[in-house]
Amino acid sequence: MPSDCVMPGLCPNQLGQACRIFLSLAYPEGGTSIPATKRAYLDICFERPLEPLLRPPVCQVLPRISDLVGTPIAGIRGYAFRLGSSVFPHLKLQVVGQSHEELVFSVDTHDQIRVPPNHPDAAGWAQIQTANRKLKEEIERAWEAAGLLTFNALLRRELEK
Repeated sequence: MPSDCVMPGLCPNQLGQACRIFLSLAYPEGGTSIPATKRAYLDICFERPLEPLLRPPVCQVLPRISDLVGTPIAGIRGYAFRLGSSVFPHLKLQVVGQSHEELVFSVDTHDQIRVPPNHPDAAGWAQIQTANRKLKEEIERAWEAAGLLTFNALLRRELEK
């Protein structure tokens, strides 16, 4: 993988910590309940390069789109890891470069589809969305407690300035 595909500031320790927290809360039944393709993210070794983990099918590169005047920018903005949960397989851990090698971690619930209230799946879908929202809040609180920067923490920091 070309070196410009690795985001500045992303290191195995930080990504490993974020993934462990995410997976332990998303799969409360334990490591054996985590799908096999995602188990490698549970124990990221700080001594090994990240590049093998930064590939599909679990990892998706978030490319830089353009600058303020619309000029395409080379490189990446971040990564999305489709780690899922015991309830919803499409939940994603996202890590995006903020500035000066500072990283922002977030959970993308990937569940914004709108189901009409009279649809037979509406009640079930609403339950999944509620569970995803609660899990997102729980994971992001745990990340903050562990010293990882989240979008909400970034907003609070900016408001305090």
